[in-house]
Amino acid sequence: MPETRPTTVLVVDDDAFVRATTGTVLKSRGFEVLQAGNGLEGLDLFRARRPDLLIVDLKMPVMNGLDLLSHLSDVIDRVPVLVISGEGGLDEAVKALRLGAWDYLVKPIVSPTVLNHAVDKALERAALIRENEEYRLGLERQVQQRTLELQKANLELEHQFLKQQKLGIIGTIAGGMAHDFNNILSSVVFSAELVRGTIEAGEAPDQEDLERILRVCQRGTSLIRSVLHFTGKMHEEFTRFPIRDAMLEALEIIRGTTPQHIAIEASLDPEPGALFGDPVHLQQILMNLTNNAVHALAGSLGPRIVITVRRHSDQEPKLLVTDPDSVLTVITVSDNGPGIPDEDLPRLCEPFFTTKPKDEGTGLGLFVTQKIVKTLRGKLRFSRNESGGLTVQVCLPASPHAPTESAEAAAPPEIMGCGERILVVESDPEVRAATCACLSRLGYEPIPADSPGRGVETVAAEPGRLDLVLTEDVTAGQTEDLCAALSAAGSQAPVVLVSASPTLGLTVRPARVCRVISKPVDLGSLGRALRHCLSRPPRKI
Repeated sequence: MPETRPTTVLVVDDDAFVRATTGTVLKSRGFEVLQAGNGLEGLDLFRARRPDLLIVDLKMPVMNGLDLLSHLSDVIDRVPVLVISGEGGLDEAVKALRLGAWDYLVKPIVSPTVLNHAVDKALERAALIRENEEYRLGLERQVQQRTLELQKANLELEHQFLKQQKLGIIGTIAGGMAHDFNNILSSVVFSAELVRGTIEAGEAPDQEDLERILRVCQRGTSLIRSVLHFTGKMHEEFTRFPIRDAMLEALEIIRGTTPQHIAIEASLDPEPGALFGDPVHLQQILMNLTNNAVHALAGSLGPRIVITVRRHSDQEPKLLVTDPDSVLTVITVSDNGPGIPDEDLPRLCEPFFTTKPKDEGTGLGLFVTQKIVKTLRGKLRFSRNESGGLTVQVCLPASPHAPTESAEAAAPPEIMGCGERILVVESDPEVRAATCACLSRLGYEPIPADSPGRGVETVAAEPGRLDLVLTEDVTAGQTEDLCAALSAAGSQAPVVLVSASPTLGLTVRPARVCRVISKPVDLGSLGRALRHCLSRPPRKI
């Protein structure tokens, strides 16, 4: 067990006999006694040794007892001080007590019992004060710890709300996409049958039929990429992104999943600025607000949703966002539905408040939306339309300029090849055949392989024959095996990865992978990617 330090008492008195007799009484009880002949010596000893109790005379040379009490004003509420004086009257006793003395004894002390009683009472009170202080500090630590735990739990709850909200939107998207993609496939099927019929009749296919197939396929490609981008990012990825690009991507999903009888009108400024955050959060805001408008328009005649994204050069007082280095960007979603009663407008963002019928809403959509808007340092405003319906404004402080495009994007390379030999690793026979046909059309010599294993065999058999490897997004191990085979064979051929993943590539991809492109790939994107990699000097692997 740790050794306990003896109680230390500092006796400050100019009378040596008083110091000696007081010290003898205290030492007999096991106390450690320090002695000083005046207030200045006592102050130095107190600062050096920090005693547990002081016994102070009032009348002393150099520094008297009242001045010593004044110098100890910052600690006297925790360290007991007993004043013992043979001179002075009631006035000095009152002054000493006002300066913080715990008790006042009068010389001569006729019995050690009187001194011991005063000392014990003072030490007991000091111990009680210390216990109370320790108990208070312990409670404060517990409260702080509990507060941190509650803040962490609240943050996790908010993240769960965001994920649940996102999953709800994904469910809506899935229902709407089935209808939209059936229309796309119908158009492709009908146009392809028309082209086949004209070819069977010995006639040239109608250019409009071919253009229609490409047009609807591009529409499907755009919709798929937008949905995969939104649904694939379940974790926050903060970056500086252009508002217009995020809004166009969200609008693509909204148009593809909103019932066709509801008109969607959209107007976007060409340069509404940029934000720092997760672009999916901004898209989630627009989808939440549009989804609410769709529900509000149920049963309405001529239902219409108007979406605008405006950059305001002169900030209106009611929309003001205080940030001198930013411009005000306002995203507005307005509908011509029945609207919301005035008394309900202030409650729209309250958790679990909803105007939807029972079992059709949780009341968390706008609550989560407001949380997201606040993370972007913005404001959310609601107002009734004069002609009916509701208008929601998302006011955001945006950076004036969007991120600039890279030099490569500004000046893409030529897409035609010069007879380079390309190993095509693709398991789907239809995709493999189409890819090889496109490569031949672009001026390359394709070498097909139906699996990474066959690709490795081709590399080992003819390493000097390959100029580039075009491989599907298989597991990380298979891609690394293919790259290792190239290195083992001494080949300098770069690798282009074709990925169906919304995140466009592996988390940690081999150094030999020159570029990652996403499926479905069009002729121009494929050609530009290949020329980019083939025109670069070979890397030392």
